[in-house]
Amino acid sequence: MPGSPPLRLSPADCTCFRIRSAARRVTQIYSRHLGPTGLKISQFSLLGFVAWEGPVSIGRLSELLATDRTTLTRNLKPLLDNALVARAPSDDRRRHDLVATPAGRALFKRAIPLWTAAEQEVRAAMGAKLTSELHGTLDRSMERLAAL
Repeated sequence: MPGSPPLRLSPADCTCFRIRSAARRVTQIYSRHLGPTGLKISQFSLLGFVAWEGPVSIGRLSELLATDRTTLTRNLKPLLDNALVARAPSDDRRRHDLVATPAGRALFKRAIPLWTAAEQEVRAAMGAKLTSELHGTLDRSMERLAAL
């Protein structure tokens, strides 16, 4: 705020540090569960959105995942290289859409119970009330931060 004295914070008070620390811990849990599939949680989510949305543009996928195109392209590379996702022609000749291949759909289907187990572990550790509060807080935070 204008005219306010500067904050005197320690690195441990950093909002980004706290969010990233929590995300790393949760990611470790999902990674342990998804390990047998070879998918990282980011790849699982990406494959799931491609499978769910059907032919989907990179722009639309970027919006759904709240990520920039560069990061999205980097995360898509292993899925494309392993033929889990493929490029498909779109109505617009200047771009292409992404589709889950049969192998991608099969792997995603195999991964769902493992993801469910990870989700249940995280929810059990936090409890229903904290999980609900966290989801609400994150949703409201994203709404406010999107305006920046």
